[in-house]
Amino acid sequence: MSAKQNLSPPRPRGLAVLCHLVGFFLICSLIPRNVQADSFEESARALARKVWSFIHATSVTCDFRNLSTLRTVQFANLSAAFQEELQRRGVKILPADASVNLVISVTQDPAEYIGVVQIQRKENTETVMETIGTVNGPAAPEPTFSLTLHREFLFSQDNPILDVVFDSYSKSAYALGLQEINSYELRDEHWVWRGSERLPRHRAPKRSEQGFLGIGIDSESTAFSEEICTSSLLLGTKGWECQKNAGGFGVTGVSPEAITGKKLVAWVSAAQLDTEGKTRIVVTGEDGLARLYEDGPEPVAVFSNWGNEIASVYSGCGSGWQLLVTGKGDWTKPDEMQAIDIQDRRAQSVSNPVEFPGPIVGLHAFRTTRPMGSAAANTQAVAVTRNLQTGRYEAYLLSIACTK
Repeated sequence: MSAKQNLSPPRPRGLAVLCHLVGFFLICSLIPRNVQADSFEESARALARKVWSFIHATSVTCDFRNLSTLRTVQFANLSAAFQEELQRRGVKILPADASVNLVISVTQDPAEYIGVVQIQRKENTETVMETIGTVNGPAAPEPTFSLTLHREFLFSQDNPILDVVFDSYSKSAYALGLQEINSYELRDEHWVWRGSERLPRHRAPKRSEQGFLGIGIDSESTAFSEEICTSSLLLGTKGWECQKNAGGFGVTGVSPEAITGKKLVAWVSAAQLDTEGKTRIVVTGEDGLARLYEDGPEPVAVFSNWGNEIASVYSGCGSGWQLLVTGKGDWTKPDEMQAIDIQDRRAQSVSNPVEFPGPIVGLHAFRTTRPMGSAAANTQAVAVTRNLQTGRYEAYLLSIACTK
């Protein structure tokens, strides 16, 4: 209103007031950016102080990675503030050959930027995280579809279940345990235990053992982190033999070609997404972070609000493939699962969470004894949970329905 009233040339006093007003608005327009920059740098210093309390070292190397939408200048200022704070506390920044290597990444979720520091030593790796600011850019568009997750109880047993494979007609199922393989048969729409085969393992299973079961036409095999067991069905004979796993436990859930050349941390679970003409893989690490890889060796995005277990499923909606991800709770609490769609390196939830009676200790793509011939065959997954009330391990078949 006052602007319209002062269209005529202002008198000297009015001109002074107008200048004050113009100056005030100019200053106000600059404040948010400066305040945000100061906030980023102070958060970087706080992250450096947190890291300093962990490292107990006099020299480090620093590898900075911007996996967010932060501008180059902002990221450079943040990196400088982080290093200055370490130097103020007597830590030398070396280009190489330091006792500790720091990998400092900035990633983001829809609302916040997150600083993630991997403290790499010869003997171990620790991870430190800190929120460093809010994302003020445009919000990701709302998905134009939603998924409904369905869970179907299969069977339960007292001993842990590491992997589940079905026969070609889904009438029989084989559940790999720590030291045995249990067989189940579908009778009158119920899975009935049929028998068990003992594996002559020489090494004691790890507390958090991983395992993979492969069943071919004339042979069977199991792979554990430190041991491999095989059985041949040729000439009507069958007998299991176990030996040391010299090659280590490879990344399951993705093709060997997709994982080649990728710089991975100690991993827990992995999934492959063939979307937008590209092959992407997501790997969850023992540090609690999930990393998205595309063509190059380095991750292009990091996600911090998922659990360790993931699997990919095909719906045909959104990007075509989605991730099933577990919650962040520990193994003493009931778990939940939801579907995540990744587009433009952003992750969005596209389903309501489905609750389980205990922690999900395993999550795998649905597999049968015959090769899967198309993406449409991968619309299911298998989850294993430990029921907190009964203590038994339960297997569930997961499927998805898309609503556009």
